[in-house]
Amino acid sequence: MVRRFNGSTTTMTGDARHVNGGRAAAGRLADTRRVVRPQGSRQAAFMLQLFILSAFIFPSDTVIRIVGAQGYLASLVSLVLFLAWAVTALLGLHDPVHTRYPVRGALAVLWICALLSYAAMPLFTPDETQRLSADRWMLLLVGMSGVILVTAEHLRSPADLLRVIRTVVWGGAFSGVVATLQFWFLWDLKPLLRLALPGFETGDAYGSFQGRDALVRVTGTTIHPIELGVVAGMLLPLAIWLGIHDRERPPARRWLPVGLIGMCIPMSVSRSAILAVGVAMATFVICLPAKQRVWLLAFSPAAVVGIFATTPGYLRTIIGSITMGAEDASITNRLDNYPRVVALVQQAPWLGRGGGTFLPEDATRILDNQYLKTAIEMGVLGLAALLLYFLVPAITALQARARATDPGLRSLCGALAGACLAAAVGAYTFDAFSFAQFASVHAVVLGLCATCWLAVQRWPAQTRIFPVSVKAAALRPAEPAPSQAARPSPAARIEP
Repeated sequence: MVRRFNGSTTTMTGDARHVNGGRAAAGRLADTRRVVRPQGSRQAAFMLQLFILSAFIFPSDTVIRIVGAQGYLASLVSLVLFLAWAVTALLGLHDPVHTRYPVRGALAVLWICALLSYAAMPLFTPDETQRLSADRWMLLLVGMSGVILVTAEHLRSPADLLRVIRTVVWGGAFSGVVATLQFWFLWDLKPLLRLALPGFETGDAYGSFQGRDALVRVTGTTIHPIELGVVAGMLLPLAIWLGIHDRERPPARRWLPVGLIGMCIPMSVSRSAILAVGVAMATFVICLPAKQRVWLLAFSPAAVVGIFATTPGYLRTIIGSITMGAEDASITNRLDNYPRVVALVQQAPWLGRGGGTFLPEDATRILDNQYLKTAIEMGVLGLAALLLYFLVPAITALQARARATDPGLRSLCGALAGACLAAAVGAYTFDAFSFAQFASVHAVVLGLCATCWLAVQRWPAQTRIFPVSVKAAALRPAEPAPSQAARPSPAARIEP
């Protein structure tokens, strides 16, 4: 028979017990105890690390031409992740049916609206370019789904969760190194990174250097300064979380990524970056314990002064861009877009014209707003699904924080909630899913929110993310197996 406790499946046959879905498994066979790691967790962490590194190291404008715009390396890896998730589910290596979490529900709603919109697309006679763009949007959705599902359902040990977080933070730090070289030395490393991908071609839609007043805006390994700033704003709370809690690493290795990611914000010279980091850090600080909150608030003025001191003219440029109002062509163009958007939405109010099909030929008609773009392409239903996709993971992380007992896990949930809200706010300032690194990092963050939510349900209450080193945590003995006389709790459901 099968007993299911809070999403974990326990199969009992004779004297052998195998717990699948927890941090570790313990069984008794001939009175001998043995430890079984969560099946596939280490392999999933390795594949996710490959995805994260490919997203941060190799520019997304470098693609396999025959595949098209979705032929960049991180996209190909994300498709492999989705295929791996589907194969393991079909082979019964994990149980997605009984592994339920709110993030997947929000993803499912987005999928339903995307498919309905794609089915309605022929009614508006799209041209060949629009059909190809719609196909790219569906491929992007498949890739993001693969990252979210593998992260949520296959990361089942604190050691593997920590590996993925370290990788995404150091990936952001690498982008900060490239941005620093661009900003201070006007030297772009991206052409050399592209050489490491034989058979790939570059579209190079945007340059690595852009100007705003007297300052140079740089892109790091992204394709636009706004993308660099928003991604940095999302990752800064995670980097600070590692700096506070990852005590097994020396201080330089813990705090160097914080400095490199933090410097991306002024080097992007972006109002979107300031908005994103403000929302992310406010959420993170509120979720910290009182002592850590005081220390972080005390250090914040020194960090702000350091940014202004190392980036001459930054304060004047940012204040000027904020106070220009109607004199700023960027703001004027965004405001002028609203009447056009309303007219287009009224033509297809419910399901839109198909995801990815809004391709204005005039650059002044580009919507620097993912919500407006989605309203045109997927209608009101798609816009509602997008809002759920952005907000449900943040709520999920906050719910997990409220139920967690480990201080490190509680702070991590606050950092992830801040990253989700920063992405939601940033999407209002640029067409977020048109930028691959943002979409990649956002998918990882959503998967981590789901992982934390499931961890609260599955992991024993005494589990700590930072009990010992990662290697020692992987080898930590399992808890004693329950005796045969043990009975399930009244809440357990017994199935034949």
